[in-house]
Amino acid sequence: MVGGGQLGSRYLQGLAACRNPLDVAVVDPDPSSLDVCRSRWTQAGGAESDHRLSLTGSAVNLASQLDLAIISTTAGIRTTVVEELSGHARVGSWLLEKVLAQGLTELDRIAVAVGEDAAWVNTWARTTQWFRQIGAHLGSGPHAIEVTGGSWGLACNAIHFLDLVGWWTGEGLDIVDASKLDRPWLAARRTDHVELSGQLMARFDGGSTVGLSSSPPSSAGDPAGMDAPELMTIRSPVGTWRIEDPMSETLGLATDDAGLRIEGRIEYQSERTPGLVDAILDTGKCDLPDLASSIDLHRRFLTGLLEARPFLEGVPEDRVPIT
Repeated sequence: MVGGGQLGSRYLQGLAACRNPLDVAVVDPDPSSLDVCRSRWTQAGGAESDHRLSLTGSAVNLASQLDLAIISTTAGIRTTVVEELSGHARVGSWLLEKVLAQGLTELDRIAVAVGEDAAWVNTWARTTQWFRQIGAHLGSGPHAIEVTGGSWGLACNAIHFLDLVGWWTGEGLDIVDASKLDRPWLAARRTDHVELSGQLMARFDGGSTVGLSSSPPSSAGDPAGMDAPELMTIRSPVGTWRIEDPMSETLGLATDDAGLRIEGRIEYQSERTPGLVDAILDTGKCDLPDLASSIDLHRRFLTGLLEARPFLEGVPEDRVPIT
């Protein structure tokens, strides 16, 4: 696993619960991140399991043959990390975090570096049991979907909703219109990155549409992306669904016109990881989108943002600094 930050350490907690005995190596140049990984591995019971853990600051210390590579870095360096790792080791399968990259060229470079290896992208909404239950009741489309809330991280989380809608409907993403985003683009929680507020519109090739709306931060000086979306509305020829707190890790509620209620929540990454990794190691398959289809989704998403991108000092014009 390359990237031992907040998300990577949660992956690591999940790996401790895998059924397959694992030899896990975590790569991160930041010693403090490795310290957090060591602590969370111990908290999750990894130190008392049949798994083995090693921590290192460089990928050059890894074995030359890897069954699975998890790339949980930020988007800005993901392309370089994938290229360096593919040049160092023979990788059986890849699991890549979203947002895949910050520019279109980087998407192509990832595809070349991974080559014919099995690879998936962790846009996990389609694997969430709650969303699967809702999807089974949606009926025929086209669907008009809206997601609204506070400053919920439109830049970094929009790709989850776009992938989910494509999976629900079986439609391909056609175009993303970012012309109604607020300006200026806002400072994100992560230094030198931006978040988005305003409205992002998407159209799918079967006629379904998605509108994603996020407010600016509620307090001056707060970084964007601090809240969670509050409501997801799904309208179709057969009725309307309202999903309250669609990204809740505690409890959300979906209701339709007829009074059907489906309670549920999204899982923590530490909960998702064991089944996901065991499935990949046991069967060579998983329910996440494969790399090729995810690159196509990301390409259309990034194209929409690039076409609407305001001037950002010190940032190349061919990329958007999101993660």
